[in-house]
Amino acid sequence: MTVRIRAWLTGMLVVATAGTLGSAATPRPGAPERTCGEAVRPTLSASPLPGVVTGRVAFYAAEYTPATLTVTRSTGMGTVNAVQPIASTYKPLVVELALRDVDSGRLRLNTPLATTAATRSIEFYPAGTNTLATLAQRAIVRSDNTAGDLLQQAVGTQRVTRSIRERSPCTSVFLTGKAAWAAQGFLQSAVLGQDLLAGAQRYAALPFEERLATATRLNANAMTYTGPEVEGAIDSYFRGPMYDPRIDLAFQHTSTAKAYADLVARVYGGDNLGPQTRRLFRSWLKDGCCQPKSPTLKAAYWGTKAGSGWRLLTLTGRVELPDGRVLAYAYLNDGSDTLEAEDMERQIPAVVAWIDRNLRTLATSR
Repeated sequence: MTVRIRAWLTGMLVVATAGTLGSAATPRPGAPERTCGEAVRPTLSASPLPGVVTGRVAFYAAEYTPATLTVTRSTGMGTVNAVQPIASTYKPLVVELALRDVDSGRLRLNTPLATTAATRSIEFYPAGTNTLATLAQRAIVRSDNTAGDLLQQAVGTQRVTRSIRERSPCTSVFLTGKAAWAAQGFLQSAVLGQDLLAGAQRYAALPFEERLATATRLNANAMTYTGPEVEGAIDSYFRGPMYDPRIDLAFQHTSTAKAYADLVARVYGGDNLGPQTRRLFRSWLKDGCCQPKSPTLKAAYWGTKAGSGWRLLTLTGRVELPDGRVLAYAYLNDGSDTLEAEDMERQIPAVVAWIDRNLRTLATSR
């Protein structure tokens, strides 16, 4: 089967090449925009985006004090408190929670987790039984969707939702990847009803506890479908008459550029983990996608995670400078004129080079 949508990126170092600079991207007509948190004016304005970028872009990067992770200065573009999809950049949050459970003794690095027809998500997957450590590495470095779902279920989907909400009220992770795609692919009518858009809007408008209860039903119902069934349904959705960005926002993991950069600053360093789990977590993020192969910003550590999908690209990271300063960023682009995930990923070298330049300006603007 030809895979036409991908919500993952293989771990790799991207050679950042300069792209043609153009004006800031603008939202696609009719794209919904809602905000969360206070409007923030960054200290600095980001430089013009590469000309290959279209659609809605929000970018926020900040320097944080190492001890308290409070913002000292920032740069950005777009509406940094607009709610947008975060795609697979949510996976380090799930991995970190799983590793915290390892530290507490609730789980172990060698806890076996099995891939079954019920738990398998779309695209490639880890066959058979794998250890939690193996799946955690795959979730970050290979952005494996099944690995991410298995870890989310091992931690507990409701525990994941509540923990992330407690740490970042503007960040929402209610569904497994498979459940979100099944919902978009109109396989969740047993829970949402026969009108996909109306069901999506009702679900998105529910108070937190009711939405969490409905999400639990959606997660369970998604397991009645196989990965290939969900993959076929989501491919048809993106190419068919039911496609609507309001549906995307209802079911996908979401945050704002400001809220997510702040969360990345707190999570990607592994500061809430024990020595062994912290070392593993940081090594996986260091091998994640995407950072420049030859950055102009010299870093002692650069941990990254990206995500891509239909009209969608997200890039996140935490950078630790040799002098101890901490930078973190979130680049959220949805509603692009570029349809296929593979084509969105071709924009990565230019965008990563652009992020590198803006981080360097931020770091030297003291």
